[in-house]
Amino acid sequence: MNPLIALHDTLSHRILWPARQRWRALRREERGAFRAYQEGLQFRTVATDWSREARDVWVLARLRTTLRWAYDTTDYYRAQFERIGFDPRTDFGFDDFARLPVLTRADLQVNGPALRSRAVPSDEVSWNATGGSTGRPVEIWMGPEERGWRASGSEGSMRRLGVGIGIRRALLWGHHLDPVARASRKDKVADFLVHRRWYDCLRLSADILASYDRDLRRYQPRCIVAYASALAALADQLEVRGAPPPNYPTRCIVTGAEKLFAEQRAVIERVFRRPVHERYGSRDVGDMAFQYLARGDAHFDVDWPLVMVEPQSDEPESPILVTKLRGDAMPMIRYVNDDVARFPPGACPGHPAYQLEEIIGRILDRVMLPTGRWVHGAHFPHLLKDFPLRDFQVHQSADYSVRVRFVPTAVFGASHRAELEANLAANLPGIRVTVDEVDAILRTRANKWRPVTSEVPE
Repeated sequence: MNPLIALHDTLSHRILWPARQRWRALRREERGAFRAYQEGLQFRTVATDWSREARDVWVLARLRTTLRWAYDTTDYYRAQFERIGFDPRTDFGFDDFARLPVLTRADLQVNGPALRSRAVPSDEVSWNATGGSTGRPVEIWMGPEERGWRASGSEGSMRRLGVGIGIRRALLWGHHLDPVARASRKDKVADFLVHRRWYDCLRLSADILASYDRDLRRYQPRCIVAYASALAALADQLEVRGAPPPNYPTRCIVTGAEKLFAEQRAVIERVFRRPVHERYGSRDVGDMAFQYLARGDAHFDVDWPLVMVEPQSDEPESPILVTKLRGDAMPMIRYVNDDVARFPPGACPGHPAYQLEEIIGRILDRVMLPTGRWVHGAHFPHLLKDFPLRDFQVHQSADYSVRVRFVPTAVFGASHRAELEANLAANLPGIRVTVDEVDAILRTRANKWRPVTSEVPE
């Protein structure tokens, strides 16, 4: 280990980051978010071992505060609640809450300004947007309370793994606004303070991955935070090349931004030999759940002080509904975020779920069958894992036909193609399937891998 890098770790963790926090507390424009950040960290520490009953009491009280705030300060929710005859000033329960209408992405796109709270000054509100991987991006606004509680949730999760801010971290990450080089002085100062390095995953190739590997061996981050598909690509290349076992990360791996499939987890664990934790979140809501046990079958703990998560239906596998419990500038109540999860037994609409058994993926990532049934996108990585493919993507047209694009390895041959076509035909009965070999698979604007897309309406 380079002694300067080790010294930087100590400086960032013990001196630079604490000094930055004290400075934030003095700045008027950051004071509110910093106070919320501190409150969030302290509350999560106290409430970690609360019983289900204690959590229910707290969440219901917070839910009542949230709905009353939305009614009093936004045009959208005042109109919605009055239209259905719901009075948030009553001491309603979870079953009453379950009767409220859901909020869709289309609702956000059409009614954005009406969802803005009048009570948060405009100079305290920050703007953000989703990556637009499902079409038109969703714009959101956050006040100091939401920003602080979001940040404390993310930091609290990393602290539980022993890799809080200031501990040497590498980010194999990307962004739809394309920060190919964090070249501004502000970015460089921020990265130095918290001791992190960014490795852009928007433009990957064999040469780029090899250069990342060389730099990471020198840097030896304690933790890697990465897009699942990008880190799996790096692991696959190291394994195929027969490279020496990497000496990084020294502690753990956290994946996010996209679903971590079982085959990706397997190659990452084989190559890096470190625990792999999956994080579930989104830009419009924040980090919602974290997998603290480093196993593929481990559950996800919901960040219930930040969001209330519930199933949309009584089915074990259900679309997720999210209510922001700290949405000061833009309340979002029973928001359909277009993801599907497997909920624990007994989970039902209107009632908070504190764990998720599995994050299955996006609602849109599935192939529809003419019978009205469908094959979920999570099935295809498992279906194709034994074929010598570097990458693939399944796209369904509006006429139900399916085109499978794939990038083969050097050993892929005619027998593999025949077996692949037969396998797909057996799993997609009644659908015309075309299989095409390509040089590369395109990612979304946010550089996420969507293994399946479909133009067939639900």
